Amino acid sequence: MLFPYLLALAGAMTAPATQPQPVTVTVAPTRVLLEERAGSRLNFDFQVQAGTDSLWLQKVEVSVYDKTGALVVRKFVDNNGFSPSVQSLSHRVFAPGQPALVFNPFHTFSADIDVARLRYTFEFQTSKRAEVTQTVDVKPERYQPKAALTIPVAGRLLIWDGHDEHAHHRRLDFRHPVAQQFGIQSNFMRYAHDFVVVNEQGEKHTGDGKKNTDYFGFNLPVQAPAAGRVAAVYAQQPDNDNGQDFFNPQEMVGKDPLLLYGNYVVIDHGQGEFSLMGHLRQGSVQVKVGDQVRAGQVLAKVGSSGSSYFPHLHYELRTGPALNVEGLPAYFRKFRLVRGSQSRPVAQGALDSGDIVLQEGK
Repeated sequence: MLFPYLLALAGAMTAPATQPQPVTVTVAPTRVLLEERAGSRLNFDFQVQAGTDSLWLQKVEVSVYDKTGALVVRKFVDNNGFSPSVQSLSHRVFAPGQPALVFNPFHTFSADIDVARLRYTFEFQTSKRAEVTQTVDVKPERYQPKAALTIPVAGRLLIWDGHDEHAHHRRLDFRHPVAQQFGIQSNFMRYAHDFVVVNEQGEKHTGDGKKNTDYFGFNLPVQAPAAGRVAAVYAQQPDNDNGQDFFNPQEMVGKDPLLLYGNYVVIDHGQGEFSLMGHLRQGSVQVKVGDQVRAGQVLAKVGSSGSSYFPHLHYELRTGPALNVEGLPAYFRKFRLVRGSQSRPVAQGALDSGDIVLQEGK
């Protein structure tokens, strides 16, 4: 009779089963960087995963605290009104066990707000209308690149798409099933820039713009934004041109994940900073892996290879040469910022979608 007794005793001593959390909210990336441009800009996401029940997001609130711990400002989006602000979020309904990405709705703060710590509160409702709350604290880090960066293409340039809250670089949903299919697990282009050469009227091409040669920027030199060592290169991808698209996303899986950029050059500047220049013209790359390059050295020519609709230069500062790394804020030196008929010199500064700059050739 000893064996049944031992079984009963073991059952009595077994710890009660842990109840699953109704929701988990985490910050992505874990290292949150603060970009300074006429105030503070935050570029990060929330990964939300419901437990055993579906959840409906009702409200997101942020409280901003300064270095002393004092509350500076509080904002929220909720489900109040005929067109509630919570509808502006990237995801509001969460199925059990399926992670989804919510882009941070509170990303820009004026210069008079000291953003030392942020507390985000998420309020959900279950299928049984029970309330679920999750709080997340964020302490951003002010980031200043170690590399002395200059804009890698010369001329009158429009930042066609940067990394503001509406830019496709910013809104890379790496939890999306298609992104997962291609092995994308992070937002490596979180702080990217698309540089497009324009004339004084803001036009980027002559004629109907169907041919690459119609574009002012096509075949212009791409220069090293700072000194470093060439860490990765690809140069054989045909340029998309005149209605022909040679980009095959399947090659990202079986061949090279960076073929998203078509032809590209990645430079290692040291101290964990890498510059990637993409959509380069086929056959124009003038460097190879291992080469040491100086700032301003010609690397290639502007093209339209990879995932590109027209000739432009894609640039991003990032933490490594592979696909699943993180983006870094880039501050460029010695350019002129154009504001209509006026322009002013900028010793060092950040750029974003819609900005027009003048960059002299080196």
